[in-house]
Amino acid sequence: MMAASNGSRHATDIISTINTITVHCSRSQLLGLPLLNLLTFSSSSRRQFATSTAPTNRSCLCRSSPIITLTPPASPHRHHHRNIHPTPFIRPGTNISITSVNQHPQTKNTKFYSTMAAEIPKTMSGVVIEKPGGVDVLKYKTDLPVPEIKEGELLVKNEYIGVNFIDTYFRTGLYPSSSGYPLITGKEASGTVVSSKHSRFSPGDRVAYLGDAAYAEYTSVSAARCIGPLPERISSETAAAALLQGLTALTLVREAAGIEQKLGISEGPWTLVHAAAGGTGSLLVQILSVMGAKVIATAGGQEKCEQAHHHGAQWTVDSKSEDVVERVKEITNGRGVDVIFDGVGKATFDADLEMVARKGMVISFGNASGKVEPLDILRLGAKNVKVMRPVLFGYIVTPEEWERWTTELFELIKTEKVKIKVHEVYPLQEVARAHTDLEGRKTTGKLLLKV
Repeated sequence: MMAASNGSRHATDIISTINTITVHCSRSQLLGLPLLNLLTFSSSSRRQFATSTAPTNRSCLCRSSPIITLTPPASPHRHHHRNIHPTPFIRPGTNISITSVNQHPQTKNTKFYSTMAAEIPKTMSGVVIEKPGGVDVLKYKTDLPVPEIKEGELLVKNEYIGVNFIDTYFRTGLYPSSSGYPLITGKEASGTVVSSKHSRFSPGDRVAYLGDAAYAEYTSVSAARCIGPLPERISSETAAAALLQGLTALTLVREAAGIEQKLGISEGPWTLVHAAAGGTGSLLVQILSVMGAKVIATAGGQEKCEQAHHHGAQWTVDSKSEDVVERVKEITNGRGVDVIFDGVGKATFDADLEMVARKGMVISFGNASGKVEPLDILRLGAKNVKVMRPVLFGYIVTPEEWERWTTELFELIKTEKVKIKVHEVYPLQEVARAHTDLEGRKTTGKLLLKV
């Protein structure tokens, strides 16, 4: 039998190399086991484990009480080494269950630990904001600490990171940071799980998520805000580009406006989408079109108007060269619009109140031109207008809501009823250029950062 120090050393080695551990005793008990009767072998990038007793059930009983059971995945590899008994190859998918013999069932505590065989570095690259301001406050660094994960979290190695207007709001200080500064912003990304403390996800899973601190090489993510493993037909680029803006557009249409799918095209309500060639705007136009709404799109310039028409808008208005209010009245024969989706904010809100129909609704969801000035509520009475200022995260609070909207969104994408357009993929080091392009209204579609 091994010495106590060797047992502890090999127990630690197991935790750092196996894929999934189900622990029915405390981790401190596991690390303190004096008699883990296991031998380890190294062969390039893999390890194999064997017991010195007959391994017919691939388990061994340690004198200090725990039973360790190896449960290999389907078709396990076998290894023969002289007098060592053949044992399962510990690879992604293998479970090790450790159960205390003297433990009472009433107090059983199960935890899941999962790590990649490759070591996770101590430092990483990322973008830090040390104080609110312009794009010059976005500082790319290569010596940031890799975050540690807690129960129910994953560590994701990011591949593509979504760039959204909300990132600029945190950068400028329009939205205050609850954690203060320095701050790593970024609300969505896609990548690969490298460490997991949740039973539903394993290392190697390709995922997309909503969270915080996405402008970095690694991000700790709540499993409750993660989708995956992603199907092969959905690329990591598409997933990162679709999640935040896609969920925003979908919940605005279905939840905020209450628009359901109609039997025919243009049988639904009159709708208007501002900035319809942008990331969220283009998705709003597509989803409204799928739902059968009559869609008017505004965009700056003929090229952007053509793109909005391509996405499904039946009418387009060039906000640079046309009087938007008069053109909308002409299109609707003076009736006005039932629902207006406004991500522009200050520059368009007053016009919205002119264009909206009697008993209509204005949904203000963005501040691209600045936040809307305080509203005199009496202005709404002339036409019995409803005004909303919804936020995506208020619609995905419960697991059921998250499941419902992510499922519906990716079904629209998989069936190609909604298509994701990426404007440009910027290196993470060029995040300042991405923010400049976004704020300058120079883009159509989604902006991504590549790690």
